[in-house]
Amino acid sequence: MKMSLLRLKLDMMLTMALIIGLFVMAFTLIVGTTFGIVWGIALALGFNVFMWLVSPYMLQAMYRLREVKPEDNTWLYRTVERVAKRSGLRFMPKVFIAPFSTPNAFAFGSPIYGYGVAVTEGLLRYLDEDEVEAVIGHEIGHIKHGDMHVMMIATALPSMLYYLGRALMWSAAYRDDREENWGPLIGVLLSILAFILYLLSLRLSRLREFYADAHSALVVENGARKLQRALAKIVTHTNLKEVPNLTSARALLFSDPLQVGDVDPAVRALLEREVTLAERIMSIFSTHPRPEDRIRRLEELAKG
Repeated sequence: MKMSLLRLKLDMMLTMALIIGLFVMAFTLIVGTTFGIVWGIALALGFNVFMWLVSPYMLQAMYRLREVKPEDNTWLYRTVERVAKRSGLRFMPKVFIAPFSTPNAFAFGSPIYGYGVAVTEGLLRYLDEDEVEAVIGHEIGHIKHGDMHVMMIATALPSMLYYLGRALMWSAAYRDDREENWGPLIGVLLSILAFILYLLSLRLSRLREFYADAHSALVVENGARKLQRALAKIVTHTNLKEVPNLTSARALLFSDPLQVGDVDPAVRALLEREVTLAERIMSIFSTHPRPEDRIRRLEELAKG
């Protein structure tokens, strides 16, 4: 298990280093072209930081999250408290319930808001208590590892390059001077680089999902087996009619609601199911690993 976690950590570090390295290369290219565009980068970065800080307030309003106090749901509150202590957190995350019948959960937070763990009504309805505890262990893992902060950086960099590339192309289109203008070419290069960084950020997100699964397996007793059963039930009971309402928080959710509909609900069937090449290609554009891949990795952790 230790070697598996070490490889996972190294993979995450290399992916993040590649994202930052490519962005620095693009930044050097921009500075060499025009200093004016640097202010555009500063403004775009400032906007992303602002959205990161206020997004928890927006999520709470958007998904009508109801905060849970100890007297409201003693078991849920105490479970989050217990798992947080086992994870070494020095604070108690806020606990919320989201009014959705689809079983799922997510963690969110920022330095000015604090941190919270939200579970849907469907998660409490369809999963056993030990399975809910394993899901909570996964979400606490995101908070423990600082995934909200890491992914804010990883997703902000490609979005900044994309919009700056578009700005360079549009500004060049309205220039009527006869001077040599490299703006369109640099804009195209930035757009291509932004797409590459976007794919890398998605890969980093999938790796951090595996890492949060491993955290749950470590801090929850028999957590790997419980999380396997939880994944299978979540895939089975996902309400496709609610998927459009959940996709805006897709990256935060415990399980990607867009990856359902063609998966056998049984854990054993998920372990044995062969994923097609088309599904492998589509998973490149997903924030979460496929359930089959997660259950196979949890199987390795359970045996370890």
